[in-house]
Amino acid sequence: MTSSATINLHIGNAIPHANDNDTGKIIALWQHIGSFFDQRSFTALSAINGKARPYQISLDAGPLLKIMDTARDQSNTFSAHQKAHVGDADKAVDAVVSITVSSNNHALEEVESYQVATVFLQQLILAANIVMPGSMQILNAHFTGTGAHRFEAQNFDSRILYGARRTAVYNDWPKLGAPAFDTVWAWLENCETSTVDTAIRDINKVLFTLLKVAEQRHEYSARTVLLVMYQLEVLLDSRHANSLERIRSRTRMIFGNIPEAADCFTELYEVRHNLFNANQPVHRPPLICHSTGKALREQIGQHNSAVEAGTALVIALLQDLIANNAQRYEFSESFSRQ
Repeated sequence: MTSSATINLHIGNAIPHANDNDTGKIIALWQHIGSFFDQRSFTALSAINGKARPYQISLDAGPLLKIMDTARDQSNTFSAHQKAHVGDADKAVDAVVSITVSSNNHALEEVESYQVATVFLQQLILAANIVMPGSMQILNAHFTGTGAHRFEAQNFDSRILYGARRTAVYNDWPKLGAPAFDTVWAWLENCETSTVDTAIRDINKVLFTLLKVAEQRHEYSARTVLLVMYQLEVLLDSRHANSLERIRSRTRMIFGNIPEAADCFTELYEVRHNLFNANQPVHRPPLICHSTGKALREQIGQHNSAVEAGTALVIALLQDLIANNAQRYEFSESFSRQ
């Protein structure tokens, strides 16, 4: 007996930031994602603190692809379409995606189906942004349909991840690849990211923290710096209070020389130090609207370049692990007397 439920997610702002070249790549990625999830096996937690169970997942991304195609046709690029939407609400940026959760061995409960759909969306956010940072955005989202009012949809911005991609291109470091979506998804499944609530393994600590980075909006504040630093220190196994030079040297071991413009480590460490010593400025939660982005980037205590460069490095490290079918780095320092 097969039991299934379809969860409809209305995304009020589904168009991510993208220039002309990236707009076409994002649409191509979503065309693949739309065909990839057709009764695909997916193991996920059945409830908070619950057991992992096997499911099948199907994703209908047709309406999202339609609005992306329309945005490109009307405005050439996603970023230009976002600007056009400010003056013309008919330049639509919203879409619905539908997730069908199926089980072959038990009857699905309502909360279970929303739980599995939410875990799936989180893993999709990770996969899409590892393949192409900034390629997926879920803002002003809510579930629709009977009983949907009992559940709150999560929101993820593309801004920091798009900024990381743009910064990596500008600095020509680190080199971000374009791993195949299927490869990234299989790697995430091997990490068992969808089957735990609390990350114990280092790789899942990093991946769950990357989700928290994706939740950040206009702020590139000390809180975001801490999230980025945490990921780098876990990935590079460098968790001592005075590990600045170690984390820098281990980065060089993997990616070679660090261009001066891309060396974000000193600023990241200084922000963390100032935060722990209560010397870091704290911002009021900002108004979120189309005109505040530039003003916030110029606000004292914002750390735009460091956050974006650090996030680019996190993505590059994850891509490197995936390319080598690995889940962690091991470092050893040698010692000798002459």
